[in-house]
Amino acid sequence: MRFLLRIQFLKLKNWVTRSSAAERIKAASFACLGLLFFGGLHWGFFRFLTVIRNVELIGDLLLLKILAMAFMTSFLMIIFSSTLASFSTLFFARDLSMLVHTPLPYRTLFAFKSLETTIFSSWMMVMSLLPFLAAYGQVTGQGPAFYFLLTALGIPFVWIASALGIALSLALMCLFPARRVRDVMLVLAVLICTGLFLWVRWLAPAKFLRADTMEFLIQYIALLETPTAPFLPSYWLAQAVGGFAAGRVADALQFGGILVGTALAVTGGLLYFGEKAYYGGWSSAQESPRRNRPAPLGREWRWVPSLFGVRFRAFLGKDLAVFRRDSNQWSQLLMLLSIVAIYLISIRKLPLDTRFLRGLISFLNIGMVGFVLASVGLRFVFPAVSLEGRSWWALRSAPMGLWEILWGKFLGGVVPIAAMGVALVWVSNAFLGVDRFIVWLSNGTVFVMSITLAGMGVGFGALFPRFGLENVAQIQTSAGGLVYMATSLFYVGVTLALEAVVVRAHYFSGRSFGNTSETVFIFTALVLLNIVAFTTPFLLGKLKLERADL
Repeated sequence: MRFLLRIQFLKLKNWVTRSSAAERIKAASFACLGLLFFGGLHWGFFRFLTVIRNVELIGDLLLLKILAMAFMTSFLMIIFSSTLASFSTLFFARDLSMLVHTPLPYRTLFAFKSLETTIFSSWMMVMSLLPFLAAYGQVTGQGPAFYFLLTALGIPFVWIASALGIALSLALMCLFPARRVRDVMLVLAVLICTGLFLWVRWLAPAKFLRADTMEFLIQYIALLETPTAPFLPSYWLAQAVGGFAAGRVADALQFGGILVGTALAVTGGLLYFGEKAYYGGWSSAQESPRRNRPAPLGREWRWVPSLFGVRFRAFLGKDLAVFRRDSNQWSQLLMLLSIVAIYLISIRKLPLDTRFLRGLISFLNIGMVGFVLASVGLRFVFPAVSLEGRSWWALRSAPMGLWEILWGKFLGGVVPIAAMGVALVWVSNAFLGVDRFIVWLSNGTVFVMSITLAGMGVGFGALFPRFGLENVAQIQTSAGGLVYMATSLFYVGVTLALEAVVVRAHYFSGRSFGNTSETVFIFTALVLLNIVAFTTPFLLGKLKLERADL
């Protein structure tokens, strides 16, 4: 284990000591950008939690409930993320073909890869929680001991969630042939979707927006006092942290001890399971499904219109075939669709009685859909160039220009993104019952936004290629992925800010547009914004790939 960790340390040391001045400046710039982003999140969480705590009678109960729900959501997301990431790190990583045949015990190799999986699958969730937890500590007036407790208990909490996901993936690889894991993951995704749906519907938070009677208030307080999944480590962590914040040190010690003890037991069980089953699971992953009948040439691109030409159609068909064979990608798409379905149901259940409230939620829904599309672009469009991997040189040697390759990646991503975005906003507007002007505005905005976000994904993916990585999670959490996500959110925010003037004029003055000069200015600004946001990363990415020495 020390030998493998030393290799990783030397890789990091060599990157730090041998990086050029330009690379160090770029890393420092990304760090500053990240600090600004987290500072903004901390400010928003602080304002939100301050308002929550000032609620009479139930403020402290609300804080504890929100903390428990945040931990439970993070726990479930880490389990699912580690399950998907472990397929790449534990079974399909390129270095495994060498490491498995070294004198290293399988127990050591499994432990190292499990640690690697934990880091890859949880760091983004942990970074997202940090501003929230810092704001929680600030609102409740905590000192350094509070953050030390969070760190001490957060490590076993994350490890338990990741270990459960790793154990699940190992069991799947041992119990099912590699070609059947896709079907099993589909069943698991459906079960998770059903569980999340039932959980959200059980809470039914929208009805408490009308808590104007004592009966509703009593029911709400009873709901807040009900434990949130007391059998999960998320509940133990919330009770330990909340108890310490309230001065109940005994609760912190009790639930913290349960959490640490469970982490030790899970570690022992996982290592024993890995020692017995890891090699068999890895061997199963190397199997290939047998084709019972030959596939006719060109079947993969029959769905592409013939006007694109044979080369372009074959390229798009190749990308579709790769996506269809990668269970990691489409299983995450199923998870995303389930979250979208729950979001739509939540909108359907909102008690909105006025035309203005329905229009306001519909307008804010454009921003939410934009965020969803940016997340989809980060997961599926941004890594498209990097996923070519070592075959990029073969693709560049083919009788296709770089423009054709990039446009093929763009078309392969923009069609599903646009279809998903327009369908999502159309269903939302149908649930809300907004007027025709808002329907046309939101549908048109989301359609244009889909095109721009897909172009930005391909452009930034070409500008920050990572051909040496086979794990999609590593690609999307790289520096380029962070730049793409930050730029996408800025683009969505500017779009909403410009259109807010039009929506305000529609509801307050009764006109669909303001004065002529104002309308022309907003329309021109939106056109220029989308042109710049689309073409700038696209052209810079093309220039970067042309100059790359591959």
